[in-house]
Amino acid sequence: MTASHCPTDQADTLRQLAHSAKKRGGAEESPAAERHRVISVTSGKRGVGKSSVAVNLAQALAQTGQRVLVLDADLERGDLCRLLGVQAPGGLIQVVTGEKRLEEIVLSAGQGLDLLPATLKLQHFQSLSPSSRAALQQGLERLEQGYDFVLIDAGTGIAANVTSFAAAAREILVVVTPEATSITDAYALIKTLSGRDGSLRFRLLVNGCRDAAEGEALFGKLSAITGRFLEVSMDYSGCILQDESFVESVRRQGALCRLYPEAPASLGFRALAQHLTSEGPHGVALLPLDQVVRRKEWRNHELSS
Repeated sequence: MTASHCPTDQADTLRQLAHSAKKRGGAEESPAAERHRVISVTSGKRGVGKSSVAVNLAQALAQTGQRVLVLDADLERGDLCRLLGVQAPGGLIQVVTGEKRLEEIVLSAGQGLDLLPATLKLQHFQSLSPSSRAALQQGLERLEQGYDFVLIDAGTGIAANVTSFAAAAREILVVVTPEATSITDAYALIKTLSGRDGSLRFRLLVNGCRDAAEGEALFGKLSAITGRFLEVSMDYSGCILQDESFVESVRRQGALCRLYPEAPASLGFRALAQHLTSEGPHGVALLPLDQVVRRKEWRNHELSS
């Protein structure tokens, strides 16, 4: 009997593509693999600025001298080319069909930042042959070795294609806003991902804050909830302040951090990039000691209330 394509085939395909990245967190790691880090950027719902975060964090990392690759894995929207103001003459579909090599579709956005456009829709993943899957996986493995950081714009929500791409890294950067639905959906995403792999490490980035205190308070509440009901490791990656320059940067089709380097939001991305580059290959807690103490106080407060 031959197996027919079904929704689970799509998830299996994505998990195979993620396999090499997941090996970095276990005993199969090699010294070469430790030289770069893969971070998935995702969110529980749309409209929280996830793709803008991926683009601007990548830009901020590149501005510190890192070689950065950002992979557009949002198979439903995939608008990183527009956000960076570059044109994609091809994508992964050309690699799968044998028209191009993976290296040939990588786009340079300047300053050490490269983009790998997906342009591969859900139906294409469902129909990949085993040989095409293996070739694509090997190509991604080779490509990653040339970078210090690989950021995966992994889409939104808890669909199989989103969670499989999100789990392609040991580190998951969850973007959330102060809206109640964003917080609820972020918790659902963390619960789903941690339920599938308890070794994943989560970072929370609060986007669109009025001030730093609002971001810290939101993290305190969400970490208390996850601490009560889930067994996960979650660190606070800071907040990005509300900034009108975001709208202008999208209109001008360029990264905010490049167009407006002194804007409040750009300073937030720069601070996060500095934290990441100061860490080891697998990352350490971002929280300074005083914030670690406050985090514990928040959790104790929530648990006792």
